Amino acid sequence: MRVNKLCKDIASSLLIGLMVLAGCAKPASKGEAKTLPTIKIGLIVQDAVRPALVVAAEELGYYKEEGVNVEFVSIDTVPSGLAAVETRKVDIFPFSANALSSIAKGSHHAIIGGVAVEGSSLVASKRNASVDFRDFQNWKGKVIGGDPNTANMYLLQEYMRSVYPDYKREDVKWTPFDDNNVLLEAIRKGSVDAGFLTTERVWLAEESGLKEAFDLAEFLPYYLCCRLTAHLDGIKENRDAYVAVLRAQIRAEHDYKNDLQKIVSAVSEYTEQKPEYVVRYIGSEKSYNGGGLVNYKNPVSPDPLYNRIEDLNKVNVALGNYTMSAGVNLKEHVDLSLYKDAISNILERYPNDPTYKRAYELFLQNNSRY
Repeated sequence: MRVNKLCKDIASSLLIGLMVLAGCAKPASKGEAKTLPTIKIGLIVQDAVRPALVVAAEELGYYKEEGVNVEFVSIDTVPSGLAAVETRKVDIFPFSANALSSIAKGSHHAIIGGVAVEGSSLVASKRNASVDFRDFQNWKGKVIGGDPNTANMYLLQEYMRSVYPDYKREDVKWTPFDDNNVLLEAIRKGSVDAGFLTTERVWLAEESGLKEAFDLAEFLPYYLCCRLTAHLDGIKENRDAYVAVLRAQIRAEHDYKNDLQKIVSAVSEYTEQKPEYVVRYIGSEKSYNGGGLVNYKNPVSPDPLYNRIEDLNKVNVALGNYTMSAGVNLKEHVDLSLYKDAISNILERYPNDPTYKRAYELFLQNNSRY
């Protein structure tokens, strides 16, 4: 969170306090609006461009307009963010899909909406710059950086088999890397022929003269990234506030689809990142059919995408990344009713708006297996 903003907030709080002590505060009248409920959202501040709509809705004043006060709480890591939700220190954590692992183990986590999807590309080494990696037959004998036992690599291999039946895992030498920076260096040195890098590392690779072979989303549209994770009890106790949060983010998504600069300015203001960086992250046009949410790379949306949640969970279980504990039902930890109520509320307000109507249609498609 910005230091300047924090200082202003503290100064404002002190001023209000002094006014109350001095007897200057106006007593609440009968018709005055009651105090808004507060939802605490955990943020990994250095990565706050990814939850673009979460922060833009605050900068644009949409949360308060929808009847909820949002307080951002600084979080260091994904595990600590999920732990903060489980212990009720924050109400929502908008990073990672790792809540699936904790749900499998019996946590009280519930996924209530989406944040971002996609965000990885295959980058070729210089000696392989002319290789067409979209033709999977050209992978034979290549050394590829990217663990084949991670969910997205497993899904990619399933896709490869569907279009290239002769594909065998042993045809490719898969080399796992835990650190994207180490993998980037390996691609630079040519010790791997190509490797899967996150979006930010792809830009660094291009600055080194390397070439993006393809965006993984070309073959796996909407593969999951961050989800809005809440606590089951929190939803029951303060349901209307969670619906209000989603209404605000749906309004921010409307801006994202119709007035990109408005969202870029809001996110840039909050994160103190250059507008060009924000545009490149969430507003770069796709050169292929992206599937409907929006025609930008690394799209951001509050749509829960239950079908993709189910796919990811099945793959993780199949790979042995975790097992579902006895009595745990995934659907009981994904609450679609909040988003459905939020988009329905918005449509009642703007019944003829094509963007909101399309968002509702996509919600029905993307969550059809629920």
